[in-house]
Amino acid sequence: YSIDALVTVDGRTIGIEVDGPCHFIGESRCPLGATILKRRQVQSIDGIELISLTHWDWIKSACSTEKKQKRAEKQKFLRDLLGLEDKKAVDSHLTRTL
Repeated sequence: YSIDALVTVDGRTIGIEVDGPCHFIGESRCPLGATILKRRQVQSIDGIELISLTHWDWIKSACSTEKKQKRAEKQKFLRDLLGLEDKKAVDSHLTRTL
């Protein structure tokens, strides 16, 4: 499997996966069986904690039209999701993956 981003936080490896529209049944918010299976296998076989985001949550995470501001909003969204308060702890990883 491929994962959109991997970060290490306090010794834990965390995968971040943004699931696009092809991961869901039709126009619903119900994930496909293959997506559910991937989430389970990545966590149980690889021992990676996985955070799955929907593409609509990722898009909504940044409202700005300015590229630099949009990147900052997405990074803050991910820091909040990962429970990180220290901006420096994750920005170096996220800058390369956004």
